[in-house]
Amino acid sequence: MKKPNERVSSDNMNEIVNFLESTRYVKFEFDQTSLSVTQNEDHKAISFKFADVEKVLARTDYDGSQFIQINFQNKTKILITKNLIGFKPLELVGFDATKIPKVVTTVDLNSVYKAIEDLTDGEDTYQTATELEVLKKVYQSIMLGAEQVGFEMKAEKQWFSAFLLNPLAATA
Repeated sequence: MKKPNERVSSDNMNEIVNFLESTRYVKFEFDQTSLSVTQNEDHKAISFKFADVEKVLARTDYDGSQFIQINFQNKTKILITKNLIGFKPLELVGFDATKIPKVVTTVDLNSVYKAIEDLTDGEDTYQTATELEVLKKVYQSIMLGAEQVGFEMKAEKQWFSAFLLNPLAATA
């Protein structure tokens, strides 16, 4: 007979895998203990152990789209839609988090990167410098939030570190 926590883990696994089987824009692999999900749009992957899942909730978006919310034992959570994996950006000291959505994706980093690139290619004014500081915080908040839920963000961290050291060279 299965132990209660093993049954919960198995139920969570079944619910997650059943949802993923209905998606077209993410790929996934799993075994009895863990799952890896890769987004087609940016090829970013997240992996976790089923035992780390506290709860899985089937949800419906405002437009009627189905998604699942996965709450982890460590109090983080992700949303898996038919297209992407959403998560909360990390709250940073001195940054007004209301400037960005409550749920973001790794794909959002591409938009922020492009905005940073556009600003560094433009005129160097006080307003540009102020906007650049906000965009750096937005990028960092999303990147660290992604890492916190389990995405591998090594390349993004390297780019960001290089950008902080030399903004012009990092966007070239």
